[in-house]
Amino acid sequence: MRLRSLLLCALLMPGAGQAAALPRIIADADNAVPQCVRPAALMSFVAARNAQHSPPRSIDPRYSNIATLYQRIGRCVARPPERCVPVRWDYAFFQMLIETNYLTFRRPNGVPASVVPTDNNFAGVGAAISGKPGERFKDVATGVLAHLQHVLMYATAHIPNPVAKRTRQVQDDVQAIMRRLHRPVTFSDLAREWTGTDHTAYATDMQKMAQAYASRYCTQAALGDTTGSLPVKSR
Repeated sequence: MRLRSLLLCALLMPGAGQAAALPRIIADADNAVPQCVRPAALMSFVAARNAQHSPPRSIDPRYSNIATLYQRIGRCVARPPERCVPVRWDYAFFQMLIETNYLTFRRPNGVPASVVPTDNNFAGVGAAISGKPGERFKDVATGVLAHLQHVLMYATAHIPNPVAKRTRQVQDDVQAIMRRLHRPVTFSDLAREWTGTDHTAYATDMQKMAQAYASRYCTQAALGDTTGSLPVKSR
């Protein structure tokens, strides 16, 4: 029980109130992705959620390694030339699951969303513009990078040449707002700005998803070998 509590705290730090309930966007030694957050477990989490529907929902096979991509790219989000910053890619992944409804690209009632799987747009980047469905990226890895760059942009890290046009268009305005916080930017801050209101369940939904994952995969039995995350190929 104590192990589960500690890992849940790691997933949700800092935890003082809703404004700071979710972790800081930029990862560091004091804000690291917990070892229990592993690509294989994340994909099992997605599969289990989609199996609850009647009939069960499936995801595009192209997404079978998307959690590995979030881990690999999230550890070093590219900021040309030759600079990178690590982010809490686990929360970016949870945000992606909210935006894509667990990679089904369907609304809660089952109707297809305006962003379709072939767009490789995992956060509805650009979809907030009236009359436009959002941007389209050439492949899954590029779409993941576009999302993670957009997330990193909220932390006031300037992205010189973003993959997404929307990131380039809004980063100056978004970062001017975030700098007024005079503290590290959290995913709670991102949620508020992303939706344009404090009265939203967006941050709460990410928190609940982290809790649901932790309750299933961050137990002593689920952890087994706790030497670290699953190995991934180098970029």
